[in-house]
Amino acid sequence: MNILRNEIRTGILVVLSLSGLVALLLYLGSPGVFVAQKSFRIYFDNAAGLEPGAPVLLAGRKIGQVRKLYSPVPLKERPTPKMETLVEVQVSKAAQIFVRVKAQITQPSLLGKPVIDFTSGEEDSGLAPDGTHFIGERQPGLADAVPAVLEKIDPALIKAGATLDSLQRTADNLTKLTSEGSALPAMMEEFKQFGVHLNQLSGPDGSLRRSLQNIEKMTGENGKFDIALGHIADITAPGSDLTKAMSHAEQFTGNLSANKDIELALRNIRRVSENMDREIKRLGDQFSTVGKNLGDASDTVKRQPWRLIWPSTKKYEDERVSPRPVFKSTKK
Repeated sequence: MNILRNEIRTGILVVLSLSGLVALLLYLGSPGVFVAQKSFRIYFDNAAGLEPGAPVLLAGRKIGQVRKLYSPVPLKERPTPKMETLVEVQVSKAAQIFVRVKAQITQPSLLGKPVIDFTSGEEDSGLAPDGTHFIGERQPGLADAVPAVLEKIDPALIKAGATLDSLQRTADNLTKLTSEGSALPAMMEEFKQFGVHLNQLSGPDGSLRRSLQNIEKMTGENGKFDIALGHIADITAPGSDLTKAMSHAEQFTGNLSANKDIELALRNIRRVSENMDREIKRLGDQFSTVGKNLGDASDTVKRQPWRLIWPSTKKYEDERVSPRPVFKSTKK
């Protein structure tokens, strides 16, 4: 009797264990059997790494799982040509997923598997009914970050390469400038010679130092410039000779401007000068005649000196034979 009871208890325990195991498997494999579920469809351009059974989260809390993936979706069924993947998910019916919500594929950890997370839902849009379609997006991961980083770094690398090329050309030019026989060493040598000459000029016994000392002596106290300036100050002082002469000149010109006989004197002087011009012109004509006569006389003495003793029969161009006057008698 006791054996029978033990066998019955053992059978009941086995049945209960199997029932619990089956229920657990059904709960894990088919959540909709025990908990009310609703399905959504999400379109992605790429669902790489996402697998059936992957968790579906609502703001980080698990509410369901991925049921199926369809890829590629026929072109006529795509909301946009780029959306090639359709993911069907099952979530708890009590989950508050709104019509306007952000659905994205994320990776919670660096080595974890991708999951679908609903975030940024707008309550005003209302709860999404069963079978709603969403447009999802993929959160950039490490694989997507590398090309983006390279894309941003590429222009900088190009500029860095150009800068290095410019620096290389600059280094080559500096090498050419500083090489033996180039212009820069010769210029530096000339600059060195210039420094030596400048040092000699500005040295204690240099010509520049002596010139500055001479200038200092000339412009210093009791120097030539100082003495000359003192003389100029003495000449231009209020009681100096120059001041007195200027005062006398001013007084003389004032008297001349006040004298009314100056105009008459000037007219007389003008008249006398005109008379003198006429007399000088007349005397000049006479001197010309005398000079011509002297020339004729000297020519006669030179060519025919005997005519000074005997009467001369020489005729001159200017001589005119005047007719002898005829005297008439007044008597009848």
